[in-house]
Amino acid sequence: MTADALAVIDTYTTVLTWAERAWYAALGLAPLAVIGLGYLACNRIGASFTRAHQTIADIQIREEES
Repeated sequence: MTADALAVIDTYTTVLTWAERAWYAALGLAPLAVIGLGYLACNRIGASFTRAHQTIADIQIREEES
């Protein structure tokens, strides 16, 4: 009976230890995810501005040609 109880406690503490490690790993990786998402967002914004600038340039060229 005592051996079973100790085995349960050992398993429980092992699971808690791995859960804590996973939590710290997730916290450590969270900034990387935020930086990655920010990078992607900035790329999309930059692409939108580039397309808008090109569209304006195309319109100006058409107006000069006509």
